[in-house]
Amino acid sequence: MISSPFNLRHTCLWVHRYTGLAMAGFLIIAGVTGTLLAFHHELDEVFNHQLAYIDNQDTPQLPIAVLHDAVISAYPKHDFSSMPTSIEPDRSAVFTVDRVRDKGAKKQPKAQSKNQPLSEFQEVYVNPYNGHIVGTRDKDEWAWRNTMYKVFWLHRDLLLGDIGKLILGIVALVWTINCFIGFYLTFPRAVKNSNKNNKAKNKQTNKKRASFFKRWLPAWKIRTKSNIFKLNYDLHHAFGLWLWLILLVIAWSSVGFNLKQVYQPVMQAVVGLEGREEKSSKFSKPSAQSVSDAKPFNDAANAADMVTKANSIAYLSRQADIAAQKNGVEIQQLLGIRWVEEDNQWQMRFKTNKDIGKKGGASSITVHAKTGSVERVNFGYQSSFGSKVDQWLSTLHMGHISYGLGHLLYQIFLAVIGLAVIILSATGVYLWWKGRQQRLKMSRDIKKSIINITDV
Repeated sequence: MISSPFNLRHTCLWVHRYTGLAMAGFLIIAGVTGTLLAFHHELDEVFNHQLAYIDNQDTPQLPIAVLHDAVISAYPKHDFSSMPTSIEPDRSAVFTVDRVRDKGAKKQPKAQSKNQPLSEFQEVYVNPYNGHIVGTRDKDEWAWRNTMYKVFWLHRDLLLGDIGKLILGIVALVWTINCFIGFYLTFPRAVKNSNKNNKAKNKQTNKKRASFFKRWLPAWKIRTKSNIFKLNYDLHHAFGLWLWLILLVIAWSSVGFNLKQVYQPVMQAVVGLEGREEKSSKFSKPSAQSVSDAKPFNDAANAADMVTKANSIAYLSRQADIAAQKNGVEIQQLLGIRWVEEDNQWQMRFKTNKDIGKKGGASSITVHAKTGSVERVNFGYQSSFGSKVDQWLSTLHMGHISYGLGHLLYQIFLAVIGLAVIILSATGVYLWWKGRQQRLKMSRDIKKSIINITDV
């Protein structure tokens, strides 16, 4: 029995075809939910408009600290350690109940009360003009106002918890590998001119073979005047090439979200990504000069705490400005402030013009409440190269880029990527189905030929 020689292209085509077929359903779900999540905040306010929106009033808003006190008074058995730094005129102020942080907590944890079982809500909405409680929100409840929250978890773990997270992590890993296989399959096929007659024919015609890029160019195009099969073939190839880099970013960052046991060692080896312990040791401690520059916002020397809830936002934002100016950067947005009770400290997160996104790549400043001294300043843009690569991957995936028009344009781009994933998956299944029909037809024709021969 003569074994056929190994053919790399055929092997890659087989792997791409059947792994793509296995992933198609999951990727279509990810594409649909991802398209919606590109506008997560805007759509969430639409579904949750009864709590999120209030009537705009001519009277000034109450201080955020006063609103926070109103929430604590209404729900004294709950912990609310964080506060927003600003409130839009026609929106409710939202205060989040502290999450359960222990290892035994659920993937979609409810908030925990002081000395009480898990709470029945995670968010409290307050009217910023009068301090009245608008309502509470339990995100785990199956309700219309929680639509986008459910869409998020369908996108993240198929609403199956850790099992769904593992499944999507494996799918993302296979998808990442498939990005490279698919890219290779778009290359023009190699033509072997080993036959002497072909060589002689080429010499007679003096016809020079087209360059690699000229032969590769058709893979980037979509033929408008063609049949349905060719249109699907072109869409599958062209979309995969046009969007290849961002699709690879989405796929690999998904591995980072759902399969860290693979992502972390690879990123550590390739770009030098640091672990959490290494990151925490690099928080910058301010010099004596910078601490002395941290002038008290409140001159009440006899106050128990120099930084209180009432002046915390103004004080920390001022110290953040001082630190930013010393480092030659500009603060673009304050992201939030929280009280760290065990350390008697206030911590504020903010985004500078050099930071990557508003999440892991953002900056922070920590101030001691008693003395008003700046304990730590961590600028996101000063992260290591590996951390910056990691931040870019997650930021590009989640769309936490820029603000204003730039942010809107990227949201639209992300939605288009979600639709492209759906198209790539659907066209891949269609091409497999048509190919299977063709292979079955050829098999039937061969069987008929054999029967006819034997009959003769």
